[in-house]
Amino acid sequence: METKSNNKVSKWAFAAFGLVLVCLTSCVGGEKWTPKYEEWPTDRIERITKIRIPEYQVTKAFIGPTTFTGDFTDSLYIEFESMPSAELFEQIDSLIAAGKSGWHKDNNEYSYNVTWGNGIPAPEGEKDEEDRFFKLNITKGEKTGLIVYGMW
Repeated sequence: METKSNNKVSKWAFAAFGLVLVCLTSCVGGEKWTPKYEEWPTDRIERITKIRIPEYQVTKAFIGPTTFTGDFTDSLYIEFESMPSAELFEQIDSLIAAGKSGWHKDNNEYSYNVTWGNGIPAPEGEKDEEDRFFKLNITKGEKTGLIVYGMW
């Protein structure tokens, strides 16, 4: 009779543990349930980066986990509809030479990084009170790129 009682306790303990585990994985840093990602139209990117990139399509989207405070990092792999022009890269080179543009260059790889919020002013058209970041990577001579964005 004692064995039967212990089995009931074990089943309930196992069920309770499973319920706690499900709650923890869905509430603390779990993957977002929807595969949706934030839209980054070319005019928004132009406002932030000060360059006009060709229209593009998202080829892969990685939606990162969101912490209980709302922080997240998402990545969008993109393919441009047309090859970015030599003039575009000349414009970026000019911004880099002028300094403090957010643009950086390593050989043929170009990256733009900006962070705002928590006292750091937002780029034109974005909200100062949001703690956000945006990164764009493009390579001269390639039709693909990477957008990484999120909240910190």
